[in-house]
Amino acid sequence: MKTNKNRITLLMSLRVCLCVTLLAFASCKSCKKDADPENTLPPATQTGANTFGAVINGQAWVPNGRSTIPAIKPINDGYIGYEPKYSVHIRTYASDKSGLQLYVRSVTKPGRYPLSFDTGTDLVNPSTKNFGLYYAYGATIDDPDYNYITTSQGTGFVDFVVADTANKRLAGTFEFEGIDFPSGKRIKVTGGRFDIDQKTLNK
Repeated sequence: MKTNKNRITLLMSLRVCLCVTLLAFASCKSCKKDADPENTLPPATQTGANTFGAVINGQAWVPNGRSTIPAIKPINDGYIGYEPKYSVHIRTYASDKSGLQLYVRSVTKPGRYPLSFDTGTDLVNPSTKNFGLYYAYGATIDDPDYNYITTSQGTGFVDFVVADTANKRLAGTFEFEGIDFPSGKRIKVTGGRFDIDQKTLNK
């Protein structure tokens, strides 16, 4: 009898240990999921939600605008009037003086548009090629400013899922590598997404 009782006690203990282990494993998986920076970004939609976000060197980044006079909104532009026709320039701003820009020439239909070029950021210059740019400005005049731009040395692209030139709607995803030339520092932008209805963006 005593032996059977010990066996029952041992089986119950094993079941309890198994349950605790499973709960801990499930909790660990949940923590990992919650720790994924992409989970804190706006969803990658195509509904004209006027959203934007990306993961920059493993940290989630979402524009929240800038308090100036007048205030700068989180997202600006989309299709622009510069040549070549139907070029796209999306500018986004955050309150910590950082920002992210995408410039892509002649977006007339959905598809992948590369960002891997040596280029400047002068949109009036016809030779300016597609670029991705992330910048972070110092809080004071003594703090360094960083401008990380795409080059032919790194990879990068924008995947347009929506490119509606008539209704001025844009949606898609992007990623790129950028370099700040004065410092030689590099960044990696992943998980980027945008969903812009230009007609309602500034209302």
